[in-house]
Amino acid sequence: MTILQNKRGEYGKQIVLSLSRNLTENYGRGWSEKNLRHCLYIVAAFPDFEIVSTLSRQLS
Repeated sequence: MTILQNKRGEYGKQIVLSLSRNLTENYGRGWSEKNLRHCLYIVAAFPDFEIVSTLSRQLS
């Protein structure tokens, strides 16, 4: 993964999975590990929040 430059500790392998479980528990469906990984890829591709915000408005 570009964000982490393929460097992470052993604990890092479970961060997205753990976050997915916590978000799903607190906010319901839609926070799968796969969806969160897609979010990470989007942030890596479009690091400027204004671009993402503009795109999301145009797509919705």
